[in-house]
Amino acid sequence: MIDVYQIPGILRKRFAWLIIVPVICVALAVVYALLRTPTYTATAELLIEPQNLQIVGNDIVQRGGTDGVQRLAIDSQAYVILSNSVLDEVIDKLDLESDPFIRPTSGGLISSLLGGGKAELSPEDRRSATIDSLRKNLKVARVENAFIFNISMTHSDRFKAAEIANEAARAYLEEQRTLRSDATLRASVELQAQADSLRKRVEAAEAAGETFRAENGLISTGDRGLVVSQSLQDINTQLTQARVELEGAKANAELLEGLTASAIEAGALPANLQTSTLGSLRVQYARIAERESQAATTLGANHPQLRELRSQLANTRGLIEAELNRVRRSVEASRQRAEANVAALEAELARVSSNSVDQSKAQIRLRQLESEAESLNTVYRSFLSRAKELDEQREIDTSNSRVISAAVAPLRPTGPSGAIVVIAAAIFGVIAAAGGSVGFEILNGRLGSERELVDVTGVPLIASVSAPPRRIAGRGGADPTAAERQMAVMRIAYALRHAFEHERPAHVLVLSVDEKLEISPLVRAIAASLYDMGEDVLLARPVDGNNGRMPEAQAPEAMPPARTRLSSRRREAAIAPAPAATDAGPFTVERLDGGAGERGVDPFSATDQEFLVIDGGSATANPYLPTLLGAADAILLVSSVGGTARSDLDRTLAILKPWEDRMLGNVALAA
Repeated sequence: MIDVYQIPGILRKRFAWLIIVPVICVALAVVYALLRTPTYTATAELLIEPQNLQIVGNDIVQRGGTDGVQRLAIDSQAYVILSNSVLDEVIDKLDLESDPFIRPTSGGLISSLLGGGKAELSPEDRRSATIDSLRKNLKVARVENAFIFNISMTHSDRFKAAEIANEAARAYLEEQRTLRSDATLRASVELQAQADSLRKRVEAAEAAGETFRAENGLISTGDRGLVVSQSLQDINTQLTQARVELEGAKANAELLEGLTASAIEAGALPANLQTSTLGSLRVQYARIAERESQAATTLGANHPQLRELRSQLANTRGLIEAELNRVRRSVEASRQRAEANVAALEAELARVSSNSVDQSKAQIRLRQLESEAESLNTVYRSFLSRAKELDEQREIDTSNSRVISAAVAPLRPTGPSGAIVVIAAAIFGVIAAAGGSVGFEILNGRLGSERELVDVTGVPLIASVSAPPRRIAGRGGADPTAAERQMAVMRIAYALRHAFEHERPAHVLVLSVDEKLEISPLVRAIAASLYDMGEDVLLARPVDGNNGRMPEAQAPEAMPPARTRLSSRRREAAIAPAPAATDAGPFTVERLDGGAGERGVDPFSATDQEFLVIDGGSATANPYLPTLLGAADAILLVSSVGGTARSDLDRTLAILKPWEDRMLGNVALAA
């Protein structure tokens, strides 16, 4: 993973790419700008009105339909404009087969180089190739939410581009008019043929109806139809009226059946049975009853006047009862007459119906024949009328499609200018070089950032140590980064001192993740920095020649020791090689205070000194790593950001998995 703060450093390292790639892109852009042929694009605006052919109606075309149908019809016109029939007419009108920009060649560049192209195309192939070339340069686009189409033609001649665009629009409109006229003519001819066939069928149907009428004696009196039908209709009407009257008489009789004089006195008689006599008697009865009521309150019960009023009241009640009986007899007589009338009409209807059964059956058949003849006649008249209308209207153009803006010769060529092409190429080159540099760093399989190192190992970063400049190291010049490196080494020493402040002695194992990474100067500088802080320090390092992957320390200029309280004698002892030993052990344990050293693996495993700094070399190449890990109290991992492979780091972490609790931190070296 690449940290965003590393990108400037990556770009500085690949600065040559940032120069070479843009220069190549700019050179290619200049060549393209000098060799390209300028082209011009002219556009004609065309209004296309949606319409569908209408065979039956008052107009030639039907202007309507759903939005979905209209949208499909409009969208399909773009393909019609680019159809072979329209482009054929444009090619013939403008002789585009001889146009150097559009005319087809005998073969492409590769065919010409290989010698595989045809010497000359046949007329059919030439026309097909010309149509394909014209279709590539002629673009048709519909304006969104409108019935407007833009017909754009790209050509090296700006006047020719406008001429081809206008001719394509004209050819399309002319073809549409021709298609509508042909469709109308075909419809008229078909309708005329259908009308002739229908006329013969109408004549045959009418003749069959008249023959059937004569054979069955179906006499008609005009608008009212047959005589028998008229009689049946009249009798049915009379019978219906008689039944209505009978039901009314029955209803009146039922009303009068339970009616009494008291109900009449209370006004319960229906209005249709009310008579003048009953009305006057009821009024008279009411007056006498009122007088009798007044007399009863003022006179005695046996007063002569009161007895007279009661006598008059009883007499009036008897008259009302007599009149009510008379009305009952009258209503009953009306009911009997209505029943007799209904019975007579029903008998007459049965007789007439019995005599007209045969004629009714024949009349049904006659009506079927007449209905069929009328239907055929209606269709015949409609077809004949529409055929004549279409024949007269064939030459009328009812379409509203037209060119609303003719194409004009453009003043400037299409496409970006040469300067824009060059600038875009330069920008593209810079972006491509930068992206390639970052991508190369991501894909090269090496550590991309200190953050990635911390995330993978799971332990913090203690210090980052920069490398000395190559042009200064070894030449005796001043190193401007020496102080920064010295500060980083001191930070490591302080971290070790703080980590083992209450736990002494402490064995610190320094391991390199990369086999090619030289850590001996760094280990010696860490030990010297601890010694300068007043600690008793031992330095264990591999014997020269015993492990080829862990060479002896470099010159002091590469990683200078700390310079605080060391005396000159001790400083010389810190950077001087260990005294020769008698045995050939793999490690040398050196005392930074100038004491005698020891060889072997076991001598530093039980030391009683404060710090023992062990130069473990490469974790993947040291055969004594298990022994070193067993003796170590803390482990420092040294990696190179930008130089250490991720696979080496993963392999080292897998080896150190059982001792991961002893990993103190990371030290990052510049690649």
